[in-house]
Amino acid sequence: MHDIKEYPWGQRVVRFYDPDQHIIEVGESMENVARKLFKQDLSIEEVAERTQHPLEFVKASLGIV
Repeated sequence: MHDIKEYPWGQRVVRFYDPDQHIIEVGESMENVARKLFKQDLSIEEVAERTQHPLEFVKASLGIV
């Protein structure tokens, strides 16, 4: 359907048709998105704001307890 698309919250996805013409969407897990954004020098708070996920989720994704 289209090339890899990145949503404003940082998640990359691709969509394609299966043999029966159903649309299949494959996207990065939000845990991976949180780790990717943190590695891009966003603070934990900035990652939470951009992904619209709770701070606790972001910390857990980064392995911070």
